[in-house]
Amino acid sequence: MLTRDLLAWRVREGVLRPVFVKRNDEALLTLAQELLAEVEASRGARLDDLEESLGLRAGAFSRPKVARGLVKLLVDRLLFDEPSPGVGEARWERLKLAARELRSLPPDATVEAYEARLAQALPVPLPEAREALYADLPGNRRLVGWDGEPVTAQWLVDRYNLALAQGPLLTARRLTLRALAPELLRVRKVLRWLKFCRLVAEVRHVGEDWTLEVEGPGAMLALQKKYGLQLASFLSVVPVLGRWELTATVEAARGRHVTLALSDKDPLVSPLPAALGHVPEEVASLAEGFVDDAWELDLTPLPRHMGAAGLCVPDLTFRHRESRREVALELFHAWHAAPLARRLEELRSRPDGGLLLGVDRALAKEAGEREALEAHPQVVLFNGFPSVRRLRERLARMVEGPRR
Repeated sequence: MLTRDLLAWRVREGVLRPVFVKRNDEALLTLAQELLAEVEASRGARLDDLEESLGLRAGAFSRPKVARGLVKLLVDRLLFDEPSPGVGEARWERLKLAARELRSLPPDATVEAYEARLAQALPVPLPEAREALYADLPGNRRLVGWDGEPVTAQWLVDRYNLALAQGPLLTARRLTLRALAPELLRVRKVLRWLKFCRLVAEVRHVGEDWTLEVEGPGAMLALQKKYGLQLASFLSVVPVLGRWELTATVEAARGRHVTLALSDKDPLVSPLPAALGHVPEEVASLAEGFVDDAWELDLTPLPRHMGAAGLCVPDLTFRHRESRREVALELFHAWHAAPLARRLEELRSRPDGGLLLGVDRALAKEAGEREALEAHPQVVLFNGFPSVRRLRERLARMVEGPRR
């Protein structure tokens, strides 16, 4: 992600548009290649030294703000070593040793005499001791390599454009995405990533088009930053739809609210083709708990009709091996108060015995709310993620009880 000072946008008539760069900009691609070469030549170098050398290249570029953005995104993809355990304790012991040696010298002792005394007292050579003294500071970490696969110059330029679009979403409260006649497989991939980002959407399918309304955390301002990061992560998969339009209300300078408008006409490329098949660790752990049990799991369920004309996006679907009955699980996290209230009202007005709601306990603040949710036959409360045991108990009750 880019910090706010590295973002670039223009606002005209209440519409915010990022200042994208051209994907085939030769000067920018050349700079990106030079930055990558600098990284490859700096393996083993300290973070501070690497950032200084990359910063010098960025400062010499004709568009230094853009270049600094590339450097930020590049450094974010690098892997640096971790300090050895006990660095802080070792530093304190050596500082105490140095103080003792200093006090043992006469007042007129030279620096050279002090260093000679230190060299005799230390268990390692003095230069090595100095280098290791503050090895736990972030700037002293050594470059190991790439955090994942190595990147290309084109990837870096594409990632910069995406970061320009993601930045404003950090302050978004609501996002509307319209997919224009997409392939169903692409829709399923996007919906899968939506759930990976722990977002809840109201989905409508009209004709060949799909519309997703992704709602924010409402009045829970403490969750706004985390929710904004989830929205920004979700944007990274949107370009796979092919033809699409996206709008979101975001905060520009001095608290002014404007509309971010993006579409497939913008130079946005998804960096996540492989990650679309990713199964979150918590979901994979849950799936393992149901292996060879009474249930089988579908980790890529289709949207489910809810209410008069809406659709919901379950996180996964359980299928009873004997009866073949299906139960979809939809999760509601701490920022999903409004979507949860809407879903519970839909279940009251139009019962759906095949839907199970997993609800974060943070949403049930009042005792009365907790009691009502605990008693609801289609709700499982959880902290972090529903447990296999509680889900299995609730599923058994839903299968044994009368169908509605």
